[in-house]
Amino acid sequence: MDPTTAVRTDTLPAIATVVAPGAFGSAPYAWAALSHADGVREFLDHHEAIAVAATVLIWIVAGLLIESLGSYVEVYFIDHPRPDHSKMLENWWRFLRSSWKTEPIGLHYLRRMLVSFKFELNMSVAAMTMTPGFAILAFRGDVGPLTTFFTIGLCFAAAAGLFSMAETSAKVLADVRAQLIEELERRGPFE
Repeated sequence: MDPTTAVRTDTLPAIATVVAPGAFGSAPYAWAALSHADGVREFLDHHEAIAVAATVLIWIVAGLLIESLGSYVEVYFIDHPRPDHSKMLENWWRFLRSSWKTEPIGLHYLRRMLVSFKFELNMSVAAMTMTPGFAILAFRGDVGPLTTFFTIGLCFAAAAGLFSMAETSAKVLADVRAQLIEELERRGPFE
């Protein structure tokens, strides 16, 4: 077995959809927590392995929380407003119950699109979760008001742009699933 296969198929999507949004979303809170904690900063400076482990753990936990929030955003703000919501759900359940003898190329494409979609959605949520963190930094005097307003505006713009991309990706995912299910039912399991 090629060891890079496991990294490509499991690790990179997890980094893109959980760790990166967790790191992004937790950054202002880490800054706020450490900016006035000289003892903690000194301890972490002298214990690099603990600092790295704690940082990665915080990123993962924050990323999983962001992913959970993203699931609610997906259901209530992307899926429910669709005019073909019931048909999309029907295709989704039919897709989940399907199996192929030989994997169609479209299934590989679907997996890649799903990672892109989850990245866009989770980064959108992460951008929104950053705004209270920057407000805390401003309240404590760690950043100036102009920087705060600019950064929060940038977070809102990034969240809106990424959400728009996620909506488009969700539509593509639903269309590809529908096409795969239609072809599976027309021809039977792909050979």
